[in-house]
Amino acid sequence: MKKLIVFFLLTGLSVNAQRKYISTPTVAYNNEKGSKAVGIFLRGASIDSYEFLQDKYVYKVYTPYSETIYITDTYNVKDHLNANDNYEKSPAIIIENDGYYGSPHLFTTVASLKIRELPNSSSAAVGNLLNGTPVPIYYYPYNTESWIPVQIDDKKGYIPVKYVGQRPDLSDLKNQYKKVSTLEDQKKFAERILELGWNSNPEENEAALRLYAEFASKNNQQDVAQICLLQADALKNIPKDDFNLPIKLQKEKQFGFTLNNEIEPENGFKKSFLETNLGKIKDQYTNLDDCGLGDYETNVFFGSVECIGHDVNKTYHIRSMDMVNTNGFKIKNTYLNNSTTPSEFLKAGMGLISSINPLTNSYYISNDYMTYEFQFKNDRLFKVSAHYYC
Repeated sequence: MKKLIVFFLLTGLSVNAQRKYISTPTVAYNNEKGSKAVGIFLRGASIDSYEFLQDKYVYKVYTPYSETIYITDTYNVKDHLNANDNYEKSPAIIIENDGYYGSPHLFTTVASLKIRELPNSSSAAVGNLLNGTPVPIYYYPYNTESWIPVQIDDKKGYIPVKYVGQRPDLSDLKNQYKKVSTLEDQKKFAERILELGWNSNPEENEAALRLYAEFASKNNQQDVAQICLLQADALKNIPKDDFNLPIKLQKEKQFGFTLNNEIEPENGFKKSFLETNLGKIKDQYTNLDDCGLGDYETNVFFGSVECIGHDVNKTYHIRSMDMVNTNGFKIKNTYLNNSTTPSEFLKAGMGLISSINPLTNSYYISNDYMTYEFQFKNDRLFKVSAHYYC
């Protein structure tokens, strides 16, 4: 699983409203004289909060997470970037681009790295990053105790720069895991292997899950071992040739949303049935940018359920359902509801599951034009959504 983390660079003070950009890797200094190098800006870095010291011909740059820094190579500071710019490569520690990300970046090197709300270890955590997550980076501080800003989804925060570097190697981690003797060290490397597996291809991910299952079993965590083995089996059995099996199962009434254990008809539910089970329509409108809508179709909400309303034949297809009351989902001969555990889901969906996201506790089943997301909270099925491709 490759999770994209977006970097924001300089926010907060708005000393100058006109944003500037760095056109080529440029050293930052501790003062206007350039006495000591404290970090380096990469091409593409944006500078929002700064003063131009006219008498010294230097940019004084403010950041919310480190000391004030200075740029003396002012010819590298541009109003905008151009594809024809001449620029140098990033320094060796920074990865320009690879199969994980196409701009300057590094990777997290520890398991469950906390994103802090503010740049200090006592600040509240707003999220976690798995080991091996690619982290876009546009300013690299030389002080190993510095913090760097990240943005994940709609949450902004900070991580210590000392926990990013070259991408960890699975083979190396496995060798270290075999060599250590204490439970604490075994746990540390087992967790790093597991998380790096989630950021790797399905085969490596499967092997990492089986290793962690072995570790958990040896330490009397049988529930953890079981879920890891089921996840490994799901990855081993990802559909390779036929992603349309869910469509075939739908036609056989073996796959789809249910209400009171009645599976959604091929042409959709009738309004009277939905109102009997869900109540009256709460809201409806037409979002012209919605990939799930075709001609003469509408976004319709029945409280815990979102539907696509077909204006011509007056039926409704469910696209998102909270697992409350009699709401559910059927896979083959199994009815899922708000009491369904991840293990039960994995057994029911084996051979259909296309991917897993451990950060959101979500499992995905795809066909050629949409993906179903099964999201769990507190080890119970929480919500099922159908995401249509544009």
